[in-house]
Amino acid sequence: MKLIVSGATGFIGTALTKRAETKGWDVTKIVRSNPAPGDITFDPQSGTIDERQLAGADAVVCLNGAGLFSRPWTDSYKKTLLESRLTSVNTLTEAFARLEEPDRPTHFLTGSAIGYYGAGRGDEILTEESGPGSDFLADLCVQWERAGHVATDLGIRHSALRTGLVMDSGGGMLGLFKHLYRAGLGTKLGSGEQWMSTISLDDHVRATLYAIENQLEGPINLSSPEPLRNADWHRLLAAYVHRPAFLTAPAPVMKLALGDFAEQAALASQRVMPRYLEDAGFEFSAPTVLEIFDQALPPKK
Repeated sequence: MKLIVSGATGFIGTALTKRAETKGWDVTKIVRSNPAPGDITFDPQSGTIDERQLAGADAVVCLNGAGLFSRPWTDSYKKTLLESRLTSVNTLTEAFARLEEPDRPTHFLTGSAIGYYGAGRGDEILTEESGPGSDFLADLCVQWERAGHVATDLGIRHSALRTGLVMDSGGGMLGLFKHLYRAGLGTKLGSGEQWMSTISLDDHVRATLYAIENQLEGPINLSSPEPLRNADWHRLLAAYVHRPAFLTAPAPVMKLALGDFAEQAALASQRVMPRYLEDAGFEFSAPTVLEIFDQALPPKK
């Protein structure tokens, strides 16, 4: 299997390339600078890439995008969040179009997020067939997916990876909060009633490769089959690291300090189910949050 990964040096991309290589796949990385031998370079700002290096790929995965949890969502950073995703996807689809049809990749997988569904869905069970929300993050995901879907006009299969809260000690939400919880400073967010849809990093990369191997197309929810409320996540994580769980970050304070990021990400309620993956026979290695903790938080030695 010939796989090309853009965003291969990021949190998810690094794990994805490593897992694909252990399966014996031929993996090539797309990078912006400092290429190693065999890497492909591209410049999404100018839309330049040598399309010949993409020829014959079984799958191309595009994971580029400025970090959603990296900094507050100012108007300027919102623009960066959107443009960093669209320019990368557009650069690749335009390169595919320059190739002769027999040389085009078979499958194009692009990032997305469960933010597609919007922040205020309450207890509603969300599947791939559920409609989008109306806030900034939902609109970003709609545009992100639409940009990738252009590949279907070129005869290329397209999948949009609607990613939940990825859990691993090396990054994502756990990477951010593990030290706070181990110090006894873990905090319930707002009322704690909001639903969290999580997935282990291991299951995320396994599911992505499963989608390639099994030719899954369209939107795919990458989240575990057992979402839980923030209050339960908070309580279970504190107990897992043997620390108290009594602190709360009031929603009004979070909204005042963090603006849209608080409402659309930290306090968002999204009860997402991985219906497509389950129907396609994918088996999660960590379907529950405690199993995710077992994978992501090895005991300190």
